[in-house]
Amino acid sequence: MATGRPAFQEKSGPLLMEAILNRSPAAPSALNSRISPTLEAVILKALDKDPGRRYQSARELSVDLQRLSSPATVSTSAEARPGKRWLLLAGAVVLLVAIAVGYRSHFWRGKPPPSDRITLAVLPFDVLTGEEDIGFLRVGIADAIITKLSNVGRLRLRPTSAVLSYEKQHADVLGAGHALATDYVVAGTVQKTGERFRISTQLVRVSDGASIWGEHYDLSRSDLLSLEEAIAEKISVALQINISSAEHERLYRRYTDNPAAYELYLKGRTEMARFTPESTLAAIATFEAALRLDSRYALAHAGLAMASAVMCIRFSPEADVKSWEERAHQEAQRTLELDSNLAEAHEAIAAVYRYAEFDWDRVIAESHRALELNPSLEMPHYYLAASFYHLGLVEPVEAEVRAGLDINPANRAEALRVRGTSALFSGHFQEAERFLTELRQMSGGTVADWYLAQTLYYQGQISQAEAMLTALRGGSQVERRAQATLAALLAAQREDRRARALLQTVTFETQVDHHAAYSIGAAYAQLGEFAEARRWLSRAASTGFRCYPWFEQDPLLKPLRGDTEFRRFLNDMRQSWESDSARYASSSTP
Repeated sequence: MATGRPAFQEKSGPLLMEAILNRSPAAPSALNSRISPTLEAVILKALDKDPGRRYQSARELSVDLQRLSSPATVSTSAEARPGKRWLLLAGAVVLLVAIAVGYRSHFWRGKPPPSDRITLAVLPFDVLTGEEDIGFLRVGIADAIITKLSNVGRLRLRPTSAVLSYEKQHADVLGAGHALATDYVVAGTVQKTGERFRISTQLVRVSDGASIWGEHYDLSRSDLLSLEEAIAEKISVALQINISSAEHERLYRRYTDNPAAYELYLKGRTEMARFTPESTLAAIATFEAALRLDSRYALAHAGLAMASAVMCIRFSPEADVKSWEERAHQEAQRTLELDSNLAEAHEAIAAVYRYAEFDWDRVIAESHRALELNPSLEMPHYYLAASFYHLGLVEPVEAEVRAGLDINPANRAEALRVRGTSALFSGHFQEAERFLTELRQMSGGTVADWYLAQTLYYQGQISQAEAMLTALRGGSQVERRAQATLAALLAAQREDRRARALLQTVTFETQVDHHAAYSIGAAYAQLGEFAEARRWLSRAASTGFRCYPWFEQDPLLKPLRGDTEFRRFLNDMRQSWESDSARYASSSTP
């Protein structure tokens, strides 16, 4: 009010925070020559970096401001009526300070925010110096804080994947908070001088831009080990969250005392967040390096388990899938031996069961355990959704999708894929086409084409479906599914020769998953070879696709409807489906 401008002019949230915490403002009199030395002293005392040297109460500030009310306080022209102006200014400042102190008292000593659940995003830190040496801390520190705070049940953390897009952006903190739909945002900066760091951080409320807490830390490289704990603790206190004894134990547990191993772990987590084949392999190498320094580092084992699962699921050549699957199992089990309460280990096991073994009972159990330990994980919700539609339990799917989107609204691709697949196997073909077409447009790739082609076929768009399936190539699981499905469609069009040629190719492969097996069964049903059809359909059900409602209504299985053995098979499937329905009736996320 005295100078007509803020103390600091930085537009970027993190840079502004760093200036507030670390830099001295310009002298007020240099900005407004009419400010007296006495008023300048009051302003500078209020801005002092040391809390002990600032005004300790509104009353103390009020006394000093009242002393400024004489005309001698400021030199100005007669027409400006200085005494009255500065009395008004002093009164306004006293009122604002009183409001601020009253608000602070209410916020810190009163009730916590009314919502039972608080959503929080930790943005990548801005690295101001030493980019080549410590650039990994940009994501690494944020990820470590996210992991720590995820142990607090009342908090819902946006995952690292959701905030990664803000890396190197000097993000607008409030804009990021609104985009991520969070109540609060944490932002920070990192400066390196020699082997010492200055790390500044701030907690901002999104609704009004208020800074709830801020602090800077001057520490050595070895002290980075304790940084995430310190910041997580201060945030919990600032948000007035009561932490249970179990949460407290997880929040303050340190998994290694080796600073070098900890840095390597942060680098590995940073690489994993990028989710490319190259970065995942780099993460694996870095986790392995951390474990060479500390073989009992449970978090590094968990990271290695998850990275191995990602390789198995997404990026590995077929010849290496089994070895990555075994590696993921091995590392996850080792993690659980060291700490059975690490959510990431249960998440990694759930991922392997979901993508490699299709053991839905174990996927459901491990996903629930991961979410019990860390409710801020998003992927276990999608693992649960996939389990349910493979079991023919369509109703719980949407609740899991909504829960996943609530944690990470940015991951619409996974939600569209699950919704589209669930709609397909429920016989809602138009709805499935809408979801899967949007996914195709969003991804710019063929990730949904196998499912989308089927929705087109069942709506009578046969040539488009055949063209889409024919275009899927690469010697992968998706290509085998496409070939098997195309064989079924061709057989339904009475193109038996082409259908049999495709069947000969795909059934020769050793890696025929449950979806491909189902399509092979459908093809043989259309060809009138019922024994072969039943054999492949039975294989599909026993290896992961026991979706009874789809077996019952799929038009491609119509030739089998009158077959006695098939009806007996369907009856067994129905009983299994009813059992699963009763068993998992309350297993979905509320």
